[in-house]
Amino acid sequence: MLEALMSHATLTAFETWLSVYRRPRTVKNRVHYARRLSDWADDQQLSIWDLTPTHITDWLLTVGSSPSTRKNAADAIRVFYRWAVETDRTTANPAAHLPRITVPRGLPRPTPDHVLHRAIAQCTRPADILMLLLGSLSGLRVSEMAHLKAEDIRDGFIHVTGKGGNIRYVPVHPLLTEALVLAPSKGWIFPSNRNPSGHYLAASITQRLNDLLDDGWTAHTLRHRFATHVYTASLDILSLRDLLGHADVATTMVYTRVTAEKLARDVAAIRALPDMTARVHDLAC
Repeated sequence: MLEALMSHATLTAFETWLSVYRRPRTVKNRVHYARRLSDWADDQQLSIWDLTPTHITDWLLTVGSSPSTRKNAADAIRVFYRWAVETDRTTANPAAHLPRITVPRGLPRPTPDHVLHRAIAQCTRPADILMLLLGSLSGLRVSEMAHLKAEDIRDGFIHVTGKGGNIRYVPVHPLLTEALVLAPSKGWIFPSNRNPSGHYLAASITQRLNDLLDDGWTAHTLRHRFATHVYTASLDILSLRDLLGHADVATTMVYTRVTAEKLARDVAAIRALPDMTARVHDLAC
């Protein structure tokens, strides 16, 4: 019982400290994995201060098979133990020298036209169409949509506050300009009387977009659609980085995997030698 009370107090202190420096979503993620590790340690009849690197590795095998999930968990635990050492809760950091987990670079999964068409046909409220357009024509994350105000859209640009409080400006697509007449003229773009914040939560927008889109297509695949279209049209990775709000261009590189149609056009554009063409025709006849 005493150990459980100490763990709860520690996690509360960790959450308070994180809240000063990190956005709510990051705080929630870090505390979630710290709590899971604490619960796992309890099941092993161990204190979180007695865990070794081997224990941490064993625990990471339980959080999920996805490399990205394990990387998120490991990153959270590194932060937790670094904070614990700095605040004199322990002298040992079993996560200090964990090997870095590499997440394979994936392929973009842009929402296809037919899925977006069906989603648009199912819209029953102005908010529905605005969510779809902000994702597919502006590339906004759901957390950015949730915190968007009418005052953030001015002079043909969307003033977006992204991850880490970083600010970027995304040009307003002409169709979105037309659709914005459906939005409130001031205050939150997605207001809500149900939440103390006064606006939709990111989770609510995620759920609504999941309901509108087919299985397997999400708010994030709308962002992939935006990114893939921008890159295919411009081939400008730095411009795309700025539009997506990425701190590191390496994160943006996933979208340089352009569409199969463009790759086919690029290959077809290679000029074949006349005698090569003639010889193929001769052999094929």
